[in-house]
Amino acid sequence: MYDNLLERADEYRERIDTLRRCMAEQSVDAFLISDQDNFEYFSGYKSLFWASKARPFFLVVPKDSDAVVVAAAAEARTFYQNSELPPGLAYQQYSGFIEGAVDKVIEVLGQADRRTIALDYGFESFGVGSFSLIDKLKTQFPAAQLVEGADSIWPIRMIKTPVEIAQKRRALEIAHDSFHHCLKNLALGTTEKQFAKALTLDLIERGAESVPWLPVRFGRKDFAYSLPPTDRALAKNDFIWVDVGCRLFGSISDVNRIAKSGRVTNEEQSIYTQVRNMTIATLSTIKPGMTGADVYGTFEVYAQETELGLPSATASRIGHGSGRNLTEPPSIAATSKEILQEGMIIHIEPKYELEIGVFQLEEVAVVTKDGAELITKLSEEKFPEALG
Repeated sequence: MYDNLLERADEYRERIDTLRRCMAEQSVDAFLISDQDNFEYFSGYKSLFWASKARPFFLVVPKDSDAVVVAAAAEARTFYQNSELPPGLAYQQYSGFIEGAVDKVIEVLGQADRRTIALDYGFESFGVGSFSLIDKLKTQFPAAQLVEGADSIWPIRMIKTPVEIAQKRRALEIAHDSFHHCLKNLALGTTEKQFAKALTLDLIERGAESVPWLPVRFGRKDFAYSLPPTDRALAKNDFIWVDVGCRLFGSISDVNRIAKSGRVTNEEQSIYTQVRNMTIATLSTIKPGMTGADVYGTFEVYAQETELGLPSATASRIGHGSGRNLTEPPSIAATSKEILQEGMIIHIEPKYELEIGVFQLEEVAVVTKDGAELITKLSEEKFPEALG
């Protein structure tokens, strides 16, 4: 991945520098970051204390001075023992809880004239906030305009570095291999919870750092896709639907795979093949400069040439970006105006909820200079059979 820690620290510094350039273009005087993924993406600072909401973290990026991590006093040793922090990143500690954090943020912003202050609120960003933060910003800077900063952050985060792409590729490989390995040991009567546990242990054994997203569904249809695994036992001829989100080096895999607990019929194989082919074909047509709607349009053409037609699933899109988050911009949907650029990671995963079962395969590619390169290990050509 990285040859040394200095390379990683330099990448975080470049991210902050890029954010500053965006700030200058949009006349933003200071940026306050508190969404965990945004915070870690720009600062490189890792802490386990995100598990608690008692003492929040902020990254303050003024236009005219070094970026500053604002964290609780108890974080001081953690900060100075982090090994990948960008050069020049400062640390300011506070005592207490949210009020102490807010007061320290105001202090760090200082007395300078701040006309526009951005916060990482808005589209797919969930920065930590309170009325106290907003009120004190307005009191300290009465002439300042407070704006949502998500639209400034995503153009940076959507473009992945070669290291991020390598991390994603490895996470996807782990997810794919773990599913097929655990499938070999799956037995009738195994519950969704038990299969999820086996998958989790195998994913960790293969190198995943954590598994924050792992829905497992047994049955044929009416799947509640985000429901945690249940005590439902695997029955003969059930479909096995799994979406694996294992985290590695900050990237999360997100790859969907399916199988059947029994012999696959000719009809099932035909549908599986059609869904697989249109998924791969859609990815293969991607080029920089296309919009998400353009990509969706190519999928529509492929889908309408099959006996299946367009999927009737409830999701409003057939794909999305990803990185640190399970799903990220851009969306692959009929209404998407986002323009694909080199370095973006794109997932395609049309879902067909049919009477005989749910058919869905997720493949992932990175947008290249001339097209797109697959970074998943492709789903099997034959519909996988467990207990076959």
